[in-house]
Amino acid sequence: MDIAAVSRAWLAALLLCGLLALTAWGVGVRQAGAAEAGFGQGSNPGAATTLRLVYEVTANPPRHLGAGTRIDWARPGLTLELLRLVGARLDIDFQFQRVPWKRGLFLVEQGLADGIFHTSHLPEREALLAYPRRADGTLDESRAIFVQSYLLYVRKGSPLRWDGTAFENLDGPVGAISSYSVVQDLRRMGVPVEEERSLTINLRKLLEGRIAASAELEGMGDAAIAAHPAFAGAIEKLQPPLRSKPYYLTFGRAFRDAEPELAERVWDAIAAEKAGPAFAALAESYESDGE
Repeated sequence: MDIAAVSRAWLAALLLCGLLALTAWGVGVRQAGAAEAGFGQGSNPGAATTLRLVYEVTANPPRHLGAGTRIDWARPGLTLELLRLVGARLDIDFQFQRVPWKRGLFLVEQGLADGIFHTSHLPEREALLAYPRRADGTLDESRAIFVQSYLLYVRKGSPLRWDGTAFENLDGPVGAISSYSVVQDLRRMGVPVEEERSLTINLRKLLEGRIAASAELEGMGDAAIAAHPAFAGAIEKLQPPLRSKPYYLTFGRAFRDAEPELAERVWDAIAAEKAGPAFAALAESYESDGE
């Protein structure tokens, strides 16, 4: 037998074993890191691959329910239901941690989380986050999780008006949650913005007359107002929406560069499951429950 051929075969075998060991080590490190970083019960325990995702502590019915860090897996919200279907399809255990939005971006930037949702597109986020794209490089909205709208919330009787293009009788700053995309949208329109860490703070400032309006995601704004009688009696929302946008599961750039095929498979599965009968049935059940 050709000694050189045998040597090449042994070298190939050793390289293969090394690659397999490295892959197993990477999965183990990711799983251990998820536990150490505070990621809780996953969507598909025991799956071959673990991905760590972060999302907001504020409820956004029906996409994610409940406030704070707890996840009620009996009824977590439609986005988590969707990702549970994706995980079952791809043999992935998505592990979740609920944190304030700005902290979630920080965790992704530091490699302590693999991805974050729900993310709208901003050019400023391109350096940190990877979005699903078509072959020509444009954003692939078909692989977004869903579309949602920002609305302006004002005190009842406010003279402020928004016609979809311009403001009328805007007599003060607009409140918004720090690092949300609407902050940059408003500033590009020349509107003064006051950033706060939470929606509740914005609505309290609105009631106190410290801001002229609060720009909030409709599902989150409506849920917060419904949960606080003082808000419900004194705050209303203006139509039309300030902005309507597709919202994505985005991966950190470093993760996307290291696992491009995995990221694409997840985005493809989101589109497939979103259009499938199982998710349609879940969406109907959430709608019938009134959220």
